[in-house]
Amino acid sequence: MIIALSTFSYLLAFVCVLTIVALGGMFSEKSGTIALSLEGCMTIGALCAGIAMEVLPVSLPDGLSVLIVLLVALAGGGAYALLLAVASITFKANQTLAGTALNILSTGVAVVLVKLITKTEALPVGMSRLNFTRFYEIFNVNLFGMQGVRFNWLILIVLPLIPIVYFALYKTQYGLRLSSCGENPSCADSLGINVQKTRYVGVLLSGIFAGLGGLLLITLNAEWEFANGANGFGFLALAVLIFGQWKPLYIFLGAFIFSAFKTLSVSYPSIDFLANLGISSYFYLALPYVVCLVVLIFTSKKNVGPKALGTAYDKGKR
Repeated sequence: MIIALSTFSYLLAFVCVLTIVALGGMFSEKSGTIALSLEGCMTIGALCAGIAMEVLPVSLPDGLSVLIVLLVALAGGGAYALLLAVASITFKANQTLAGTALNILSTGVAVVLVKLITKTEALPVGMSRLNFTRFYEIFNVNLFGMQGVRFNWLILIVLPLIPIVYFALYKTQYGLRLSSCGENPSCADSLGINVQKTRYVGVLLSGIFAGLGGLLLITLNAEWEFANGANGFGFLALAVLIFGQWKPLYIFLGAFIFSAFKTLSVSYPSIDFLANLGISSYFYLALPYVVCLVVLIFTSKKNVGPKALGTAYDKGKR
């Protein structure tokens, strides 16, 4: 019973991580900017939160400490996303290259800063981690008072955001303007919509949501190795976004598919049948990404994103 509840708790947490990051990416892509930097935004958001957890004094009340960590994570992810906005919207750089570069840069920045903070000069992987046991205890509570079954209460913040995002995108003027900038920016501009400003807001929101996802991800553990970035969750979230056809409900349902295999890679040692098979742990670690590739291969032809996605808008050529 405890193993089942613990496994479900991990599953729900991973679903929320992928869902919130994918929903953030949807804001960016609905506006016409490819959200390829989600992995980097998650990493920087998690890094900022981790540094805050490292430097905040123990004497500070838990509630205030949690609020500061949360705000820092959101600000870190949002600020890093603005780098993509500046490169792809203002300077009209190739969005794929800019996003890829930011993903690579984020891991390097995280490793260097963690080593500076922890005063670790060793180079091998495994020496660039932060320990936040105190905040692990704060963010994770025993489910129904049962020992061994941890529940991260950040999930309760993430879940209500799903209907809120749906309402914002489909029931508000902002959502319609955002979508018009991703479908036909020239037409949107002719109607008086500031395409650049709208796209900036979309990319900024993607980074903020990714920062929240990064915080939820690292608080599932008592420590985090920043040489691994966001452990590939940003790329999985992008896959969930495409698989979910840029629709909030489909994204949430699709997140369960990928999260099930990600949960399996974490909890398989506690499942006797799988543990007795003697299969290498690397197989389970790689399984979510293999499944991701297979699913996208068979579904990508049916998934059509915004028409102007990845296309820089030049007002002078309208």
